Amino acid sequence: MRSRYLFPLVLWAAGPVNAAQWLPDADFEVSLEYREFLQQPWLDDQPERGVSVYGLGDMAWDTGDSSRLTFKPFYRYDSEDSERTHGDIRELQFQWWGSSWEVRAGIGKVFWGVTESLHLVDVINQTDQVEAVDGEDKLGQPMLHGIWLHDAGTLEAFVLPYFRERTFSSEDGRPSALLPVKSAVYQSSDKENHIDLALRWSRSFEIDGWPLDISADIFSGTSRQPFLLPDITLVDGNPLVSGLRPYYPQVTEAGMTLQHTVGSWLWKLEALHRDYDASAQQVAEDAGNETLQDHQAMVGGFEYTLVGPFGDCCDSPLDLGILMEYQGDLRSEEGGLAQNDLFVGTRWAFNDADSSEVLVGFTQDLDYSGSRSLMVEASTRMTSFSTMSLNLWWFAADNREDEVLYSIRQDDFVELSYTVFF
Repeated sequence: MRSRYLFPLVLWAAGPVNAAQWLPDADFEVSLEYREFLQQPWLDDQPERGVSVYGLGDMAWDTGDSSRLTFKPFYRYDSEDSERTHGDIRELQFQWWGSSWEVRAGIGKVFWGVTESLHLVDVINQTDQVEAVDGEDKLGQPMLHGIWLHDAGTLEAFVLPYFRERTFSSEDGRPSALLPVKSAVYQSSDKENHIDLALRWSRSFEIDGWPLDISADIFSGTSRQPFLLPDITLVDGNPLVSGLRPYYPQVTEAGMTLQHTVGSWLWKLEALHRDYDASAQQVAEDAGNETLQDHQAMVGGFEYTLVGPFGDCCDSPLDLGILMEYQGDLRSEEGGLAQNDLFVGTRWAFNDADSSEVLVGFTQDLDYSGSRSLMVEASTRMTSFSTMSLNLWWFAADNREDEVLYSIRQDDFVELSYTVFF
């Protein structure tokens, strides 16, 4: 990843320090993962199982009374998918602060969002798609990030001088789109060097003693979500789709989040309005698709927690969370994977010494009755320095118009991982 804009700034800002200061606070994790696919692959070269291992570092240096340097390198090796074997700098940034302000410069990660099933407004960092199908993992983003604290709320400003392309599985990897993903094209002539800007305001309130957190943001720049153009090749004079080419349009987005706790109820909402210009819309229309049209989208719902509903189960009181969220996009069927869907789930917290948890979620498409997915995430501590996790994903689709889910409908898998912390 090129970072010519920010590495010099990080090194200059850190300034001279003595040798003792360069002994970092450091934590590391290494994880061994085994993935078994539950159905036969579409292509002969695609695997039925795979093993991977990743390492993640978390290092920090206090460079003064009000400054700090952080570094989080990441690397994964995958036995089957060459594109999933990759490294990244998740974070390398210098931070300095005062009583009501903070500035961060370098490569960082920022999360915006409150809902469980989908994060519409999380637009600063690019998705590291090869890491997980839920899109939760993000690539490090070069940025200059300013934070101002005030009684009226927290204001954050971002200058993003370099764009990161989304990662995709190789043609032989799973889950995948079954066609090779080729080099990206951009609407902006600056390509990956386009300077993106973002602004966010957030504040916490109390209503009758119950907390309410709200935020509003605006982003202008290169969309983190690519539109996949069919790449056409002539074979014996006949057009043939030989691959998919990511197209990154320019976009202006305004978003908001709301989270309100009332007793055992946790209410959540994310909403956005997204604008594309006419040239980007024309690119999609020429490809026979109307995805790149101005639109509004939202995801919202609740989580209700039952404390100890089964008494002292498993030597400790178990808490049960019930979740429901609706995902809506005014583009309807053109809105992609989450255009008119209902998510329901349960969260099991065992409240034991091993911090055991299980999350089960089911999503049903309300336009395509045969399109649905199921996910299970379970984890528990094995020792004082290790954990075991189990993830399961199941997909179903019977309508080709639901393109994303239809393409991965045979890529159900279960994944077991053992992670060591030191």
